[in-house]
Amino acid sequence: MDEMYEFRWPTKTLVGVGLIERVGEYINPPATAGRLLLVAPREEWARPLVRRIATQLREVGWERVETFTEVEPNPSWETVARGTERGKAAGANAVLAVGGGSAMDAGKVIAERCGADFLCTVPTTAGTGGEISPWAVISNLDTREKDSVVAKWPDVALLDPELTLGLPPKTTLFTGIDAFIHGLEAYISSAATPITDALALGGAELIASHLRVAVEHGDDLEARSAMLQGSLLTGAAMLHAGLGLMHAIGNVTGGLYHELPHGLILIRCMDPVLEYNRPALGRKITRLEPLVDRVRADAEALLARFEIASVKVAEADLPLLAERAVANVNAKTNPRPATRNEVETLARQAFVIR
Repeated sequence: MDEMYEFRWPTKTLVGVGLIERVGEYINPPATAGRLLLVAPREEWARPLVRRIATQLREVGWERVETFTEVEPNPSWETVARGTERGKAAGANAVLAVGGGSAMDAGKVIAERCGADFLCTVPTTAGTGGEISPWAVISNLDTREKDSVVAKWPDVALLDPELTLGLPPKTTLFTGIDAFIHGLEAYISSAATPITDALALGGAELIASHLRVAVEHGDDLEARSAMLQGSLLTGAAMLHAGLGLMHAIGNVTGGLYHELPHGLILIRCMDPVLEYNRPALGRKITRLEPLVDRVRADAEALLARFEIASVKVAEADLPLLAERAVANVNAKTNPRPATRNEVETLARQAFVIR
């Protein structure tokens, strides 16, 4: 191609079953004053995992391991502020963030604000690909917005598929949809390159062929491993190529309706936005359609089985939703520009308006 582009993946990334049992081998304390803040979700399931990791870190010589287990889904700036305060009070010069995208996003911003020298990410979902990215999404509860910010690059990412075995079926589905659409949008992005195309397609194929198995048979380690690696690949593609209107509309809608699962919003946006973008896709659409068809069929069957309702949006929120989506960073790399009126039309096609 004629234009120069850059590809950068500075995070040391380790993938393997049982990695978490050797976490101390990969997170060595500094020679003096090794103080680490361990950031994790607030849910009860995370407590035993946090204790295991903290014990291992203390055994390899970390002077102090402080825990911050208060991260909610779609973490708020208030939560980040509390975590930063905890880290500063502990004198933390390192942060380990374990959990889904929310815990890792909070951990990245907390590490940046604490001035930590080292950041390790440990994903427990196959969804965001955020373990290798400095980007974080933090919720502003006052304005009902999701703020996309650049924080600290993770230094090390540990991907252990065993950590995803206990993920509930609905969470597996929604995070898997998110990971797939990362690949879908990165592949058709206006900033796509041959490298990101390979990553996006490779990751999307892994996810499309293993999503339903992972949802229906959560103890299938092969499917879980494929999903985790697929999410990593589509996350790397997204990091370099950007996304599009599915995520622009999805992130704004999630900010307005904090309780809605991100993956549910995205699957409702997928078809209207893909059809809108079709005139700009050229031959790329032929590579995508079999994967999109499979994910759509599997997702719709599973959503029906779980009796998950449609996404409902208030008529009064549509103008604000459209205004914010057009301005959202993800809209900048959509393959076809969109006006507020066009985005509002897409939202009407995607959601139930009340």
